[in-house]
Amino acid sequence: MSIAKHGKIFWLDIRVKGKRIRRSLKTDNRNEALARYASLRDKLLGQHLGEKVRFSDFCKKYLDWAWSSKPASAPREAQRLRKIQDFFKDLEIVYLDDITPYHIEQLKSELKERKLSKATINRYLQIVRGLFYRAIDWEVYDGKNPSKKVRFYREDSPKCALTRSQLGRVIETAKKISSKPHSPLQAIFYDVVLLAVNTGMRKSEILNLTWKSIKEDKIILKGKGDKLRTVPMNSISSEVINRQAPREKYVFNIPNRHQHDLLRRTIIQVRKQTGIDFNFHLLRHTFASLLIEKGVDFITVSKILGHSKLMTSLIYLHTDTARMKKAMDLLIEK
Repeated sequence: MSIAKHGKIFWLDIRVKGKRIRRSLKTDNRNEALARYASLRDKLLGQHLGEKVRFSDFCKKYLDWAWSSKPASAPREAQRLRKIQDFFKDLEIVYLDDITPYHIEQLKSELKERKLSKATINRYLQIVRGLFYRAIDWEVYDGKNPSKKVRFYREDSPKCALTRSQLGRVIETAKKISSKPHSPLQAIFYDVVLLAVNTGMRKSEILNLTWKSIKEDKIILKGKGDKLRTVPMNSISSEVINRQAPREKYVFNIPNRHQHDLLRRTIIQVRKQTGIDFNFHLLRHTFASLLIEKGVDFITVSKILGHSKLMTSLIYLHTDTARMKKAMDLLIEK
């Protein structure tokens, strides 16, 4: 809070809940300005601090920020935030200030009753936590973040990469699905799987891949944080790309590409036919594991995956008893 001179007149200049308020103190005398400042400031604070922010209104502001700052995850956040809003609406919560740690615990229990995984529930809680931190940063909420008192679930360890045998079964099943597709997505599912296991690309990166990103024998991607990375293509990746008809902006011709659960039914079909607890992200784990198995160094693997920190890549790397035994035998080799 301050007073500042504009021209010959002093002005009050304060910021309340992110809103800048300026009022003329109607004097060019500094002492008179200081005397008028305190009473006018208190009056304005009383008026504006009494204005509560509606939760629904702030959710719109938060999503506007999410779409501009993290477009890749914004669609899923928007869907989850709608469910969060519906839940708080059922509790007859209208204002941001009315949400307490107890209400967030209720949300956590509700999500658990829906039999969502611990990881998924944590993603919902992260949205609530991030939303309140944005409100605090933007000075529209002056309380403590209520989600800080809510414990997140301890998540299960990441699933191991597919074995070569399992990978072969998944690829063969994907090929069968694409040979008799029930949708445009299933028609290109085999190619999507091949590209994933040969590049380590994320599902969203593959489904949103554009022809503009293809540069001869490499793919230029804009990953998390808008960071560009280069993914070299091997012969299999090149064959997959060359099989697609360049009819539009995107390499793969599918509708609803931004729908976050687009592959859900096809993934379930793969699980039933292979007996493997498969999810698409396992292909990225498997890609990293295969490279390490072939002797590729961690730094190169990390760079291809698009990780800014080497430690992030380590969660994709797995070992087994046979590999550990082989590693120990190296100590006594002559």
